[in-house]
Amino acid sequence: MTASYTFLTVHRPAPHLMAPALAGALGVPATDVDVADEDGQADDRNWDAPVLCSYHSVAGDVALAWDVSASDAVAAPPGEEEAAQRLAGVLGTTVLYPAREKAPSAYWAVGPDGTPTRARLLEGDEDPPVLVVDAVEAPMDQLPGARVEVLAEILREQHVETPVTDAYAAASDPHGRAPATGNVNRAREALLLWERLVRRIEAGWSPGGHYTAELYVEDLRTRDRLEELAGIAGPEREPVGRAVAELDEVFRQGTESDDGALLGRLTRSGSAVADRGWWWHRRPVRLPWDD
Repeated sequence: MTASYTFLTVHRPAPHLMAPALAGALGVPATDVDVADEDGQADDRNWDAPVLCSYHSVAGDVALAWDVSASDAVAAPPGEEEAAQRLAGVLGTTVLYPAREKAPSAYWAVGPDGTPTRARLLEGDEDPPVLVVDAVEAPMDQLPGARVEVLAEILREQHVETPVTDAYAAASDPHGRAPATGNVNRAREALLLWERLVRRIEAGWSPGGHYTAELYVEDLRTRDRLEELAGIAGPEREPVGRAVAELDEVFRQGTESDDGALLGRLTRSGSAVADRGWWWHRRPVRLPWDD
């Protein structure tokens, strides 16, 4: 089975160092690797080599883009993370590679010591485009201009199991024909967001171990919408109420009362938060952000 890799390196290694570095990263002899500038002469390449790499220069916080493919002749090609860690260690540079999330800016960055962190890579409108590492989730010595912060777009896309929401959707709209703007779908969407939060709390903020205060406040506003939907007369009222009650119990178990002190500060509403729902008067037992 063939494997492909897309790497960006902060430094531009000399061409004669690239083949041995890739060989070490993929676990093959250097003679099995063909490396060439993508603008070079195609006739000069060894297209039968088990590992082919085309590279080109890029501008900005990274210097070189690598497009690598490994044929079936490579018995056990490593995953992209492992290959990037090996490449970074051999070359002494930071290596970026695309994350699995849909956001085109979502990348992983691996330093020379093998430590990975999430990164946000932005492409400018210039021609050719300038690539900027806008933010990382942990400091990277070779990316001093990148802000260090939790990447909210990654948190939004991370998979979280939502069994209560799934059960509600299966019972309320088994054929998926409910109107997009109807109460059933509105409730399902709000339940999904609320359950994603309570499951993170239940799992100690896994995956990732962190969250942002801004997203937490958004999730509490989602709970406000559920309160409104649970009060609407109609056949949806009872199943929505049951689902909300089950999720609320999970939320209570992972939070503690603080009379709204935390949320009053985060929303800059002070004591006015006392007029909001009870979920605004509690705080996570362990905060997943720096307070």
